Amino acid sequence: MKLLMGEKPTSLFKKQLEEQALKKIILLVIIGCLLFCIPIFWLNYLYQNFSMEEHLDFLNRKFDNIYEDVTTYLEDKGNEALFIRRITGVSNGKEVQYSISKHNFASPVRLNMILLNWDREIVYTSFGEEAMNLHRIEFNKIVADNALKVNTPIYSTVYYFSGDRSECVYAKPLYREGELVGIVTVYLNGNDWGTLFSEYQYDCIITDLDGAIIYYTKNVFFPERNTNKYKALPAWRFITVQDNQYLIRARILAEKNVILYSLVYSPGNALSIIIGVLTIVLLGCIWLVMFRKLSQMMAEKNAKSVDALVREIRVLRHEDNKHVIQIDTEDEFEEIAIQINKMVKSINDLNTRNTDLIKLNSMIEMRNLQTQINPHFIYNTLDNIKYLILEEPEKASHLLEKFTHILRYSVNNTKHDVGLAEDVVYIEDYLYIQKTRFGERFKCSMEIEPECGQCTIPKLLLQPLIENSIKYGFQKKMELSIEIKGWREDDYLLMRVQDDGPGVSPERLETLQRMIVCEEIKTEHNGLQNLSRRIILKYGNGCGLFIDSEEGKSFTVTAKLLSRGKKDV
Repeated sequence: MKLLMGEKPTSLFKKQLEEQALKKIILLVIIGCLLFCIPIFWLNYLYQNFSMEEHLDFLNRKFDNIYEDVTTYLEDKGNEALFIRRITGVSNGKEVQYSISKHNFASPVRLNMILLNWDREIVYTSFGEEAMNLHRIEFNKIVADNALKVNTPIYSTVYYFSGDRSECVYAKPLYREGELVGIVTVYLNGNDWGTLFSEYQYDCIITDLDGAIIYYTKNVFFPERNTNKYKALPAWRFITVQDNQYLIRARILAEKNVILYSLVYSPGNALSIIIGVLTIVLLGCIWLVMFRKLSQMMAEKNAKSVDALVREIRVLRHEDNKHVIQIDTEDEFEEIAIQINKMVKSINDLNTRNTDLIKLNSMIEMRNLQTQINPHFIYNTLDNIKYLILEEPEKASHLLEKFTHILRYSVNNTKHDVGLAEDVVYIEDYLYIQKTRFGERFKCSMEIEPECGQCTIPKLLLQPLIENSIKYGFQKKMELSIEIKGWREDDYLLMRVQDDGPGVSPERLETLQRMIVCEEIKTEHNGLQNLSRRIILKYGNGCGLFIDSEEGKSFTVTAKLLSRGKKDV
């Protein structure tokens, strides 16, 4: 069949190529968007986590310095002596006031002090009269009692008075020759923490282990006014404050009775992502236009060859099964056409001969009943080759080589019996083509015992069994697995093909089992019936095909042959 002069062919091949190119470009755009978005989120996440760790280290380091300053001041033997001298009335408060001033000059966080005698009476304070309200006096007594109860050298807590900044409090009992003299309590100025932590732009909250707030950077972190407690749940990674999102992380300093919270502002990256995605989509459109033009140039020659061959095969398939394919492309497709013509002629001759010979006698039937290659298999294989030519030319070439081998093997009428190892090579090529057609939906495993390779079998023994599984297995399932096994038992060679397709009902199984041993040829499953009769006629009773099935799970066909030559019948 020739194209008319000036006629422009409607190439399904090129159309499908462009559709595949479009899918590939869309896939590339999606992958590009993911490769753009994921690093942004991931790098931003890593950066924020790294920043939080740095911030927590900074908070930890600064708090350790203040803690060390205070504890060193309270545990200094000279200072203890000054405190005791003041409590016992040996000196006035000037010595103590001087030591406080000296400490406050060197430390970034100032402190105030209250000295109590053993009877919890205030004997000295650096606070002014306004700060020494009744609330602080009563609170200080409670601190003194707790300092005597706990089993630590220095007791710490938090003082909070509504409307004021919290003050971190440290208390230490004072002993002389083993007897309690009094208690010293120091209050760290809550307003000095802000200057200490201003080096970082991130926000923070500092509490004791019970959640009492020592310091915070912003009031907005506390939904209730005049609150003096804060406790973040361990599961929290983000908190939202006035529509702003913060990444939060805590570090517990148990030995210092402190929890440090770092809060890093974490805004969304929506605008950057939208711009990046739109850029990738635009590039994808440019790629699509370029690829379409390139594909049209590359596909022109091969598309003509493939389309011409496909049209000829459609005539052969739908209109005239004796039609002779005529194409003049001077490439591999012309060779395929020649091989198809030979194969079709062989198949037609074989069909005619088998129809006549079956009526004669069993010996003629045994010699002429040959398994045939399904024309649909040829058509589907050529379609696969057509699709792979531009996308995967090496794979298309490999597939074409396998297909040519199958054609030559199937049309070779010089021998009807072959070694199992030779037939397995053909089956491997056949399975390769089927796997290329169905992709991941089709899986197949083959396990032939080594001693079976030298056994002689009828040519094309396994192919119709596999084709039967594929044909009926994919009718009701999207995926199919086939298992091929070969082994010897006594004088017999057994070959089994089992699939995990829909199987058949018990009633249908019984019908099939009767049909494959019947001499009357049935329209459906005649391939299995012919093959079974070939085996029975060649090897005698006890051999043939044996069918088993489990509805909804599997369909199994086992071929049983003599493994030591032919049996005269």
